[in-house]
Amino acid sequence: MSPIRQEVQGYINQLPEFQLEVLRPLLALLLTDTPIVETDLTAEEKAIILEGRAEYARSGGVPLASVI
Repeated sequence: MSPIRQEVQGYINQLPEFQLEVLRPLLALLLTDTPIVETDLTAEEKAIILEGRAEYARSGGVPLASVI
């Protein structure tokens, strides 16, 4: 197992059950390619989100080091 995986696993192992329930949807979201859009958003908001995801898919995003 890589060092980063070991580190993350260590953090997860320290979490109480109720925090794992909060973390589970986030981890699932990170593993899916399907855009998830909330149903209470306006059509304009949904379009903005989808546009942003498409831009991220094209460019790969911005390295964290360049924004800090």
